[in-house]
Amino acid sequence: NDVMQEVGKILGLEVEQQAPLIAVVRCNGSKTNSPAKINYEGATSCAFAHALYSGEGGCQYGCLGLGDCVDACDFDAIHMNPETGLPEVNDKCTACGACVEACPRDIIELRKRGPKERRIFVSCVNKEKGGPAKKNCAVACIGCGKCEKVCNFDAITITSFLAYIDFEKCTLCRKCVEVCPTDAIWEVNFKPRKPKLPKTGETDAKEVTDTKKVVEAAPKEKIKQEQEKEEPKEENKE
Repeated sequence: NDVMQEVGKILGLEVEQQAPLIAVVRCNGSKTNSPAKINYEGATSCAFAHALYSGEGGCQYGCLGLGDCVDACDFDAIHMNPETGLPEVNDKCTACGACVEACPRDIIELRKRGPKERRIFVSCVNKEKGGPAKKNCAVACIGCGKCEKVCNFDAITITSFLAYIDFEKCTLCRKCVEVCPTDAIWEVNFKPRKPKLPKTGETDAKEVTDTKKVVEAAPKEKIKQEQEKEEPKEENKE
């Protein structure tokens, strides 16, 4: 950046500061979320596999997990997680875009690193309707529109049953994360959420109600037991 500023001064041009970017993998179709239905035994190339089949989990949009993005990276910034079967990007990423170009399914995108490395994005690129999408992946976006409705900054749009968050407009308020019914929206590097406490009076009112039920039920049960004791037992007639 400093070099570009100096070059700009020499040329008499104003150099705009661009927010730092990082590669983001927009797929959460892990081995757990999208269990394998097919056993692939072909070439270990995403580009090759993409031309042959949908993927072991059945999603024609999801990560194939064969590591073309890893091979394309010259900075040791992306690795395959053996437990999830998905690529993970680390802080070494220079946003060169090599992994983006290498992915045949366009699931990797360059997005703003965000303040304190915090980011929010839809971790899904499936454009199928909700039913088929969920059939192949438990955390697929179903295009329900709840996130779009709750966003006050016009940062979310729904196209072809898929939500997309514009990182230029997103304020990281996380309201969309809260309403997503499938957990398709990811929040990265945020502090753990505090559990929601009941409103003042709700807990006390519930305890009073439950106690009242016990108090009211006790006398009735006691009266019933006393009546059973007082009633003479009928003798068996031969």
